[in-house]
Amino acid sequence: MGGVGSGNWYRFDKKTTTEECHGLDVRYLHTNGLLKPAHWFSLRWSRADRETGSIRGVVEGDKRPERVVLLYRYRSGLGVEWEDVRETVSLEWTPCNFGGERPWFVCPGVVNGVRCGRRAAILYGPGKYFLCRHCYDLRYESQRENKIYRAIHRAQNIRERLGGSRSMLKPFPERPKGMHYNTYIRLWWEHREAEMEQVAGMREWLDKPEKRVS
Repeated sequence: MGGVGSGNWYRFDKKTTTEECHGLDVRYLHTNGLLKPAHWFSLRWSRADRETGSIRGVVEGDKRPERVVLLYRYRSGLGVEWEDVRETVSLEWTPCNFGGERPWFVCPGVVNGVRCGRRAAILYGPGKYFLCRHCYDLRYESQRENKIYRAIHRAQNIRERLGGSRSMLKPFPERPKGMHYNTYIRLWWEHREAEMEQVAGMREWLDKPEKRVS
């Protein structure tokens, strides 16, 4: 069975988004009737029609599902030995507004010696264990896109302040009459940093993998 580190396709750092990670959605399990005591299930993830990971799980509990035991293989990088991982994740149930109950994962993460314990609909696996996005400090893709737009607007505002066009395709405006040279150079560097931030954000966005749960 493949694992969370299959193919080592992700790059986990503080710029990683939830969309780039293998995600385990408790709502998917519940909707598809997989959250039943003593029930086994398996999930697979793929990118560009190539499998990037898989996982098996068993639901435990007496009269109702109380926890999910996840079984998969993990490696931290290419050339590193695979290891078998067994992770137990507790479940909590809360009432819905129109009757019935909905399940939540209880994040088993431990940060600086403190157990997380957050309720989460989705756990993510960019590392050895499936944890909530807060434990892995993951961003949403929308946050990355907003960062790109903020960088563009910052650069455009500098151009406008210098009396030039807001179009990023136009040459950088010349120093306005009366503006101190040091001020102009400072604005040039701020514009340059905003441009580089925009380019870096676009590269991250273009590198975003396709993800499919089957």
